[in-house]
Amino acid sequence: MNSIAFIDTEIEPKSRKILDIGSVKGDGSLFHKTSVSEFIQFVHGTQFICGHNIFNHDIKYIGKALSDAGIEAANVIDTLFLSPLLFPTKPYHSLLKDDKLQSDDTNNPLNDSIKAKDLLHDEIAAFKQTDESVKQIFYLLLNDKKEFNSFFRFIGYRSERNDLGKLIQQKFENEICGQISLTSIVSESPIELAYCLSLINSFIHHKKIHSITPPWVLKNYPEVERIMFRLRNKPCVSGCVYCNNALNIHKGLTRFFGFDSYRTYGGEPLQEKAVMAAVNNKSILAVFPTGGGKSITFQVPALMSGEAAKGLTVVISPLQSLMKDQVDNLEKIGITEAVTINGLLDPIERAKSFERVEDGSASILYISPESLRSRTIERLILGRKIVRFVIDEAHCFSSWGQDFRVDYLYIGDFIKSIQEKKNLEDGIPVSCFTATAKQKVIEDIRDYFKEKLSLDLELFTSKASRTNLQYKVFEKGDEEEKYQAA
Repeated sequence: MNSIAFIDTEIEPKSRKILDIGSVKGDGSLFHKTSVSEFIQFVHGTQFICGHNIFNHDIKYIGKALSDAGIEAANVIDTLFLSPLLFPTKPYHSLLKDDKLQSDDTNNPLNDSIKAKDLLHDEIAAFKQTDESVKQIFYLLLNDKKEFNSFFRFIGYRSERNDLGKLIQQKFENEICGQISLTSIVSESPIELAYCLSLINSFIHHKKIHSITPPWVLKNYPEVERIMFRLRNKPCVSGCVYCNNALNIHKGLTRFFGFDSYRTYGGEPLQEKAVMAAVNNKSILAVFPTGGGKSITFQVPALMSGEAAKGLTVVISPLQSLMKDQVDNLEKIGITEAVTINGLLDPIERAKSFERVEDGSASILYISPESLRSRTIERLILGRKIVRFVIDEAHCFSSWGQDFRVDYLYIGDFIKSIQEKKNLEDGIPVSCFTATAKQKVIEDIRDYFKEKLSLDLELFTSKASRTNLQYKVFEKGDEEEKYQAA
């Protein structure tokens, strides 16, 4: 059995002085002192060292001490990187809170080292219970990466297979796009691919559970979002079994709303085309009449993305009552994946909405443009994979529109900030909707997103008249008759 010691440190940030060191060995012996020299004696002769977030934190301060104790740098295990791989399913692990260990005691390195020990033992148990083909995939992707190599050597796991691409396609047949080329992803982003496949494996085995990628992974491995999109959320041209089922917009319409076909405008299938453009990750501007199916045009792609990749669609609307109506109307037909956060909510309702966005059970978030200035909302959005921003009443962008709202002009800056903080190479697509827009208003909207986000909005505009509306003019002789008219 390999010998191992679990460690944690408390550091004074400014001076970088070591304030406290805690450690527990595999045999149960304990260390809790500030002396580095005594710590070196304690861990001397130990083969492996383990900690939570040890690579990014502890090793910076006690790396030399570990070297002086004769411990090789290659024998350091970090439970942080193993956690998303081995606990992808909500409620995740009880000792974890994003990238931190759950702790009742502040700054107690001994307690945290004991928790790291418990966590590693649970991670080993979870790996052993994992399907053999998934174990092999993880090993072949990660065995030469410093974040994982020591773990595989500690537990003595190896795989001699050399057909990784074939192994992934076989294991995840009909669960990822059958036409995706895995070769470049395997070579360029193996850790990100492993995290994606772990989550997809969780989707397969726990279809009713809304599990998501931890926020710290999205921040430190931004390629995870792009890879998940390519695996599960980008329809292939030829049409594989997965894409024909999960990403078919007609099946999505029927599955979520029970309709057999999309609405046409003046004989044109504009709603269908707009939905298809959104599913193909394009940015769009749709000018559809009020009551003409604007909501379904963004709700179908949003619900499909939520189902396929646990992506979140953020809908920005100026009317709080309209947000509530849309969420209520979805709930009436059994769709509970939409929430709103606005000033009409009481504290309990607001907390529940936050929780549902954070835990992945919400696929659509309705918010007002004013709320984008909230740091709390920003943190909430940074913690999820954002697949699209939807802007309702988009004519509010234009000073030529009668409902111009200055808060709309901040939307582009907010989206740009989110993209930068997430380190995203590809921009987040945008869908704009309005019922009435003159040509100058349309130009203003398109120019705004071109200038702010370098997005070209594909235009879908209805020329159809509102045949469901009628009006008549009645002549009245005086003011009393006018007000009594019904």
